[in-house]
Amino acid sequence: MTNTDDRDLHALREFRSALDDPPEGVLVRGRYRLASNEYRPPNRRRQWLLSAAGAAAALAVVVGVAVSVGGKGPATESGQAPAQRPSTGAPANSAAADLPVTPGTKAPLNAQVSSDGGATHAKAVAAMDRLAAAAAGTQPMPVGAGQVLYVKTYNLRDGSERYLHEIWLDPQTMVALRVRRTDDAQLDSVSTQQEIDAAAAVPAGLYRPTAQFLASLPTDPDQLLAQLRSWSQTAYPNRPADGMIWKDSFELLNYSEPFWTAQQRTTIYKTLAKMPDVKATTAKIDNKPYDLVCMDRDSGGAGTVDCLLFDSATGRFAGSAWPQKNLSLDPANVGLVDYGTQPRPAPDTRPSSPVVKDGSARPSK
Repeated sequence: MTNTDDRDLHALREFRSALDDPPEGVLVRGRYRLASNEYRPPNRRRQWLLSAAGAAAALAVVVGVAVSVGGKGPATESGQAPAQRPSTGAPANSAAADLPVTPGTKAPLNAQVSSDGGATHAKAVAAMDRLAAAAAGTQPMPVGAGQVLYVKTYNLRDGSERYLHEIWLDPQTMVALRVRRTDDAQLDSVSTQQEIDAAAAVPAGLYRPTAQFLASLPTDPDQLLAQLRSWSQTAYPNRPADGMIWKDSFELLNYSEPFWTAQQRTTIYKTLAKMPDVKATTAKIDNKPYDLVCMDRDSGGAGTVDCLLFDSATGRFAGSAWPQKNLSLDPANVGLVDYGTQPRPAPDTRPSSPVVKDGSARPSK
């Protein structure tokens, strides 16, 4: 798959309001910006885009439920956006602007990061079985009344390479209520009620996995993989089915894994491991063991590899990575994820704006 193919795919997928391809007239203006030569490398695929002109497409996004994470970093590593780098599109209401940021991260900034070689498919199968067993006792975490799900994705760099992506999500509809991003592309946007309602009306799926959608999935890994491949061939004509499933598996894991039952986790883990191009090895971040499960979706090129990170001890999804083909990790190409709950942000009441703001859940370079 070429960079151009992936870029065009990315532009089409991230601006759609449903899993079926929309008519060309429905795509928002930002689609053409994403498909232009100014678009960043294709590995920056996790996009959260807010636009009044394309509200349903922008907000029909997957979300995750909270799971408590103990922070290791000091207060300066809490993920707070640097004061000298104000964001654009600031929220109109003070309630949203004053929402707290969950302190702490899984690892300190500039932590020692390493990965072991010898990634194989057999290791991926064994890893997914082992991880599912390790998480067998984990229960879905409820979200209290008046609270929303908070997902914080971040790398382990400081200074100008620091990256932070936050999203506040409705736990029932799995719709984004607020998105804030801090790196060289600043963003802080709160959704209007009209945008929220439009997004909630979009059919649930991998990009908006409600509890009902998750419950509807087959419990047999072979059946689930067959269903996903059929969906992929319809959603991504003439694309490698397994590669597209792997691409979108980030959305499913990053924003819904804490909602899963033990059975759902086992089924999904085993399903991903059944794809023959999936390989795994082990890694360490701040001396803590992780499983690095990857697929090279551009095996003939010199690009990066799409990887998922799992906590080896708990079996839980821990983030993602986009290393070179040797799977070498560093603080900049690892994106860890923390979960929490926060007060529900009030909808934005400002008039709609046609400006498209890029809220990627992966850092840009």
